[in-house]
Amino acid sequence: MLYMQNQKLFKISLIISLIGTFSLLLILEYQEIPFYNLKDITKEQLETKVRVQVNILSVKETPGLYLLKITDETKVITTIVFKEDPINLKKNSLVEIEGKVQEYQDELELIADKITELK
Repeated sequence: MLYMQNQKLFKISLIISLIGTFSLLLILEYQEIPFYNLKDITKEQLETKVRVQVNILSVKETPGLYLLKITDETKVITTIVFKEDPINLKKNSLVEIEGKVQEYQDELELIADKITELK
């Protein structure tokens, strides 16, 4: 009898754990990333995902990544785009970038996760 109760408790605990895990995954997937002006991105946002609307000042291609200089007329910052697929971004393009704030050589930069060209 005690074995049956333990087995039921185990099943209930497993189901609740799975529901909780899937709920957290859904929340993370559909969580809205906040918009920032570049001037408002500080060291306090390190490792935080941000979203910005910016103009591309320059695009530099290296063997493993693209280096974008971007501005929203409040500040200029470097954005890193790792080469997974070729990108077709040009100087003076208006884009929306979602990425994580990082620090490299005492300068803030964005590591782009998603870039959307705006018309």
